[in-house]
Amino acid sequence: GIQSGRTEKNTTMAAILRKSAMNALRVAKPNPAVSRRAMGGGSAASGDSEWAQIWIKRDVYPIVFVVGVGVCFCGYTMARFSAVHPEVQWNKELKSKSVAQWYESKYPGTEATTKPGVRH
Repeated sequence: GIQSGRTEKNTTMAAILRKSAMNALRVAKPNPAVSRRAMGGGSAASGDSEWAQIWIKRDVYPIVFVVGVGVCFCGYTMARFSAVHPEVQWNKELKSKSVAQWYESKYPGTEATTKPGVRH
């Protein structure tokens, strides 16, 4: 009675799991009726190469443009600040000087009136 009911459930469950596994492993075949243009949203022109039809999507152009402008702006800003900022030193002579010596040409006498460790 009870034992045969469990065996039926186990057999039914095993059949269901086997069927699900077979469905999961089945490889879907491509449908030739569906074109790449319908699937991809706006690909390259039909006369283009297969690579262009697969990888070049016109609906992505605005995103690529915005990201490109952002990268160019960041590069410009980094180059501008690294070229003109007073604390960025490009040669060994200026790197070895202290901060007070950097501004000695702008404020003459700065180094002569101050000594390290002395407060006025």
